[in-house]
Amino acid sequence: MKIYLLNILLLIIYSMIFLQDTPRKNHKIFCLLASLNWIILSGLRDLSIGPDTLKYGYYFEKAKNISWATLWSERVNIFIHETLGKDPGYIVFQKIIQLFAANYRAYLIAIALIFTVPLGIWIYKNSANPLMSFIIYSCLFYSFFSITGTRQTVATAMVVFIGYKFIKKGVFLPFLLLVLIAMTIHFSAICYLPFYFIANKEITNRYLLLYGSIFMGTFIFRVSIFRLGSKLIGYDQYLPFEETGTTWTFSIFLMALTILTLLKKNEILKNNKWAKHYINALLIAALFVPLTFVNPAAMRVIQYYSLFIILLVPEIINSFPKRERFFVFFVAASTLILLLIKNNPTYMFFWQL
Repeated sequence: MKIYLLNILLLIIYSMIFLQDTPRKNHKIFCLLASLNWIILSGLRDLSIGPDTLKYGYYFEKAKNISWATLWSERVNIFIHETLGKDPGYIVFQKIIQLFAANYRAYLIAIALIFTVPLGIWIYKNSANPLMSFIIYSCLFYSFFSITGTRQTVATAMVVFIGYKFIKKGVFLPFLLLVLIAMTIHFSAICYLPFYFIANKEITNRYLLLYGSIFMGTFIFRVSIFRLGSKLIGYDQYLPFEETGTTWTFSIFLMALTILTLLKKNEILKNNKWAKHYINALLIAALFVPLTFVNPAAMRVIQYYSLFIILLVPEIINSFPKRERFFVFFVAASTLILLLIKNNPTYMFFWQL
């Protein structure tokens, strides 16, 4: 826990140096230092930190025993018939990394770089308040993307952080190519494909009325929708009510944020035309919340869209009058940090006993 709070303290110190009435180029330094913090924490963690860290270590060692010749000669069986398991592109990805990083520790650092560098660039180019953006990441998203889900972490970096520039430019083919490649690493990436067509939807009252109807339908038929969706994306092993645990805290937070966003949408959109992308992403994330009550595994889909909270919350803060913004920032940051403390996450560097 202490290391995570220290990380946030460092973020605040960095912001006091580089974000206080300084040229925007200094924002780049802030994002670089903030990203470096998370690269260190993610790449140098002990193998006991993260429920899947050891499992992915086993996959990494297993991939060493599969030759490039086998991958080429058996490409049809591997990629079509999945003889080496689901998401066969991940094996190829591991083999490429192993050309440069032969041990698992170096691989963890490589994964941290592959995810966190695009994250930092994404925040630098799009966030109105990089400090708030990194606090949100540190309190809400690090436990999955920096500690746990390696395959989806790589896929998310490709389609969300890199792919977003193609959404902004309206260039479909490069975006589609990224999604297709990411799907071979984690098939859930296909769930992000519709965002290209939804991102620019205007947030009108008629649109929100239609959205509300769809949301109610999702809530009522959540079990059937979960069964159908899990089969379509190839993860039908996640049966309804199979897993224990809930996502109540995050779900309540997401729904409360959605309501606040809709109340402030006019001011938000007036300040930043691209904010409609962030709002549409939040609406999609909220649409999937009822499915998490069926099985928490639905969070895998929500994660692709809920990351836009990192960009949206700074816009919400900016929608308040200037004299109120610091107070709103303080309340938001304090709430996030209290949630982090409540979760009481553990951490240990690999050299610690």
